[in-house]
Order: sequence, then C-alpha cells, then structure tokens
Amino acid sequence: CIRYFMMKQWYQRRVRAKSRSKQSNSEAKAKAKQVALEEEQLIRQREANETALAAIGSRKRPKAEFVDTGGIGGTNPRFRNHRINLKDVIFLCENDSFLKKSSLLFKLHINPVKS
Repeated sequence: CIRYFMMKQWYQRRVRAKSRSKQSNSEAKAKAKQVALEEEQLIRQREANETALAAIGSRKRPKAEFVDTGGIGGTNPRFRNHRINLKDVIFLCENDSFLKKSSLLFKLHINPVKS
C-alpha cells in the first residue's frame, strides 16, 4: 500500500517534470525563432543600407583592397596610381640616400623635362 502510494507520487512528479520541460522547450524554440528573425532583419537592413549608399555614392573612400597574388607574400594591398609632378620627383631624389648620387637627379637639374 505504501509502495503503491510512493510509486504514484514518483509517477506524478515525473509527469510534471516532463510537462515543464516541454513548456521550456517550446519557450526556448520560440525565443530562438525570434532571435533568428531579428538577425535576418538586421542583415536585410545592412544590405539595404549598403545598396542605398552605393546608389548615392558614399563620402568615405574605400580602404585598399587586399588581393591574393598567390605568391610567397600572400595578400598584398592594391595601390592606386597617383599623379605626381616633376618637383615631387626632384624632392624625392634629393632626400633619398641612394638617389642623391644618381645620374637621374643630375639630369633632372640640368635638362628639366618640359610638360
């Protein structure tokens, strides 16, 4: 008789515990779904912002892109071409220790290139 009563109590506790775990699982699933939806919404918003900025033309310059050359060095930044004038080249030659004594600097001072 006592054994039956104890078994009944144990069974009722087990049933209650299972129902609690089912509720918590459903709550956890709902919360996970909500978090996933928020993340998707955030990603869509970012993509929309990037598209809008690309259409308008953003004010910031993009950073140097890293291109994989496949060589030993790995990735190298892609540099842009810059226009320089003759005064810049002469200044560079005068300040560089190797180019100070070069014939290039001598020729630039004697016969400047006319542009």
